[in-house]
Amino acid sequence: MGTFGTGPFSSDGALDFLDELAERPPQKRVEALRHMLGYVLTNRDLLWREYFPDQVVAAAALVAATFPGGEHLRHRLTQVAEEPSATILPEPAPDLATSALEALRFVAGPGGPWHQGWTTETDQAEAQRTIDGLTAILEAADS
Repeated sequence: MGTFGTGPFSSDGALDFLDELAERPPQKRVEALRHMLGYVLTNRDLLWREYFPDQVVAAAALVAATFPGGEHLRHRLTQVAEEPSATILPEPAPDLATSALEALRFVAGPGGPWHQGWTTETDQAEAQRTIDGLTAILEAADS
């Protein structure tokens, strides 16, 4: 049984995603995120088969971490990643804000798959706070 928490980097799937991204050279990470987010948006029907909500939330959080308001996300990355500096994008990626926000809304909008399966009201509320925070950062960056 895997770990699954309410934070953007609190699941095995999210941590695996970070590890895969960290294996790439820093200059290739933005392109990998661009590809992943584009894939999610053009292949919504492949959710649960090719990708999972926690991976999309982690990707959106990586993008959000590069913007003002994302400092807590950068700090959290230093705590959870095997090589923290390797998973942080080398610079802000404003061109990814729109696709990160759209992908986040797809998996974690009202009634979205990210919100299914939380067993306690506390977890439901914490998961919603995670999404609300990411959404606020990405909306500010997208405007």
